[in-house]
Amino acid sequence: MRFHLAFPRRQSLSVLLIIRLTTVLLIYGFTRWLFYFVNIRSFMHLNVWELTQLMFGGIRYDLAVISIINLPVILLMTIPFHFRYHIIYQRITNSLFVFLNSFALLFNLIDIIFFRYIAKRTTSEVFAFFGNPAENTSSLLLSFLTDFWYMLLIFGILIWIIYKATTWFISRSPAPIRDLRWFVTHGIIFILFAAITIIFARGGLQLKPISLINAANNTESRNVPLLINSPFSIMQTLGDQSIKPLKYFNESELENIYSPVQPPFQINLSDKLQQLPENPNIVILIVESLGREYIGYYNPEKAGLTPFLDSLFQHSITFNGFANGKRSNEALPSIFTGIPSLMDKEFQATPFIANHLNGLGTVMKKKGYTTAFFHGGNNGTMRFDAFSHIAGFDKYYGRNEYGNDADFDGKWGIYDEPFLKYFANQLNTFQQPFAVSLFTLSSHHPYQLPSSYKNAFPLASNDMEATFSYTDQALRKFFAEATDMEWFNNTIFVITADHTPEKSHFGSHLPYWGLYGVPLAFYIPSVNEGIRSESIAQHADIFPTLAALTKTDEQIVAFGRNLFDSNQIPFAVNYLSGIYQMVRNDTLIVFNGQKTLELYALKDDPKLEHNLLEASKQATKRQETYLKAILQQYNNRLISNQLIIK
Repeated sequence: MRFHLAFPRRQSLSVLLIIRLTTVLLIYGFTRWLFYFVNIRSFMHLNVWELTQLMFGGIRYDLAVISIINLPVILLMTIPFHFRYHIIYQRITNSLFVFLNSFALLFNLIDIIFFRYIAKRTTSEVFAFFGNPAENTSSLLLSFLTDFWYMLLIFGILIWIIYKATTWFISRSPAPIRDLRWFVTHGIIFILFAAITIIFARGGLQLKPISLINAANNTESRNVPLLINSPFSIMQTLGDQSIKPLKYFNESELENIYSPVQPPFQINLSDKLQQLPENPNIVILIVESLGREYIGYYNPEKAGLTPFLDSLFQHSITFNGFANGKRSNEALPSIFTGIPSLMDKEFQATPFIANHLNGLGTVMKKKGYTTAFFHGGNNGTMRFDAFSHIAGFDKYYGRNEYGNDADFDGKWGIYDEPFLKYFANQLNTFQQPFAVSLFTLSSHHPYQLPSSYKNAFPLASNDMEATFSYTDQALRKFFAEATDMEWFNNTIFVITADHTPEKSHFGSHLPYWGLYGVPLAFYIPSVNEGIRSESIAQHADIFPTLAALTKTDEQIVAFGRNLFDSNQIPFAVNYLSGIYQMVRNDTLIVFNGQKTLELYALKDDPKLEHNLLEASKQATKRQETYLKAILQQYNNRLISNQLIIK
């Protein structure tokens, strides 16, 4: 007994194309559901109706991507000429279809895992990372595939499905091919496919093609990664994404609302800070991925995980810190120049990197400081060496300068403990005063520890937490050694993290807190006073604060504030997936560049469950006005090269 399909294998090329594209559309839907279930803790706030709307709404973005990616295939399969039926031509078309869709699908699957690290869909910056020869990409890819092997298996299955949908159904050749009616009919089919493809690629019949802003208009900002797909995010950030000049206010209005030109520096947080030496050393310690929630000082539930930092912060001036971004290469411009990356690409990847900048190192060198940047990774990784030089740090110390690969972790660079020891010894050779920074690296996936530290941290519940404890111990040893050095008591230490770790947005705590919350502390041995400020602080505040503490006379441009001037209003600003977020006066505003989408009272509504957009119109107007002023100053100063006071 034979089994016969009601739907025959032999079909017209038009039907074959529809079958193939429909198969890809169903696979995109499957990967969206997979994205949801793997990252379900990020979307626990969605009810069934909201989830259903997002899943169906995502079809619009899937159709846009599928239409653009398959444009060559659609053209090749619908062009009204007889050579379409040649066997070699069809094999080439089939191979192209499988390749293009497999390549695009790869990014959707990668983001199912990568989302836990950056809380958004991948952008075009992924190509810059893989194109940088300094990155240890082959080893990192191998580690990723080893840890998440099941994604490779799923990828293989989905490619097989695309391949079978492409080859199982075969074309039938019409006759007669040269009949005028045939050419007219297939010409009309070609035009119809072209018109539908253009409509789908644009996302509909509206005046402008859909973009990330459209996605933000259709749902809450935290749901955008579920609504769109990764190829769409990459396409939206390809090419020249230069920001445009803004004209929310005239110049006099703008200066009255907000100016990044720092006012005359004042120190009024504590009387003891008035006794600082004239030219203190500066040491900025940037700990990889260490969110506030993993430090017992900020979160008692994690007491014991970072015992040294818990103790150090008791003698420090601490703030509720926020990173300005979710990636390491977004942290450096914010910390060293006061310029957050409020664009689709980090500041270093834009034409504005050629602007005149006053970085921390630049300002300190004018005061006679020695400047240097330390990172144990491969020289050139994330272009840290290039940007640190732009920010005024003359010397760079990386894996090459360290010169002993016996301490190489096999993935990212030199383990933190030996590199921090090397750091202390190098500082002991520097002429004072100096301004230096060290960026740790061990607390990064795949979270490797030296063999001597295996099972050394019983309070850690996973490998990631174990690396936090390891780096904390490395810092303890660094401070123990540095304490006896001549320069120690004449130094201001700044401790922060570049961004929060993977899954940092999953918890039941405040979502914004979890997504961006990092430690920000100033340890000053000569003051040795513990002050716990509950006010918020951001990475962009570090540069103007250090300028104030070192009694800098020069006016600087920085999109932050002097943390030790209590007269300045605290705020923190971020940009993610086409959306701006700002916290000011305990209120979070979510803005898409055109209109305010959400407003939350953080203290009363820590889980962001009650959008006050309509109920608090005056508060919305105040917050929106201030954020617009920041953005206008930011865009226009970057475009007009006004990041320094001439």
